[in-house]
Amino acid sequence: MPVRRAKPLRTPTPFLAVHWSRIDDVLKQVGNLSGKAIITCSLPMDAGNTRFIIANNSSEAEELAKIVPKAGVVSAFNTVPSEVLFGVYEAKRKAPRPSLVYCGDDESVKRVAAGLIRDVGFEPVDAGPLRVARYTEPFALLVAQLAYEGDEGPELTYRFAK
Repeated sequence: MPVRRAKPLRTPTPFLAVHWSRIDDVLKQVGNLSGKAIITCSLPMDAGNTRFIIANNSSEAEELAKIVPKAGVVSAFNTVPSEVLFGVYEAKRKAPRPSLVYCGDDESVKRVAAGLIRDVGFEPVDAGPLRVARYTEPFALLVAQLAYEGDEGPELTYRFAK
């Protein structure tokens, strides 16, 4: 059976997966991101990873959008442990798929994110505008708590059903 390859994006989509304390250094190294789509899975944690340093009135994703105002920012992939990615990909032809929430203000970037989410094997759930990252980021901590502190191990996914 031939392998079906997705069409490559015309412009690369930066995927930001760095600790919030390193964001400024990384953005300086990357250079100009104007006009780019940025998918961030980072969380605004303190250096000890014990608490959010941005919460309630903003989110990591919103702050990133302020730092790179001419880029389209979508928050995605931060609500599942990385340990599930290979297993979800291997089972992507099975139904039902686990859910994965994402949010952003730029519809074209959201379409790119939804496509990547689908390609990995999740069912994309559009949670709305970027300000919703204020809710998805704490949800990511709940999932991490269940995955890393629970008895079942880190291979934890979730699914929203209608």
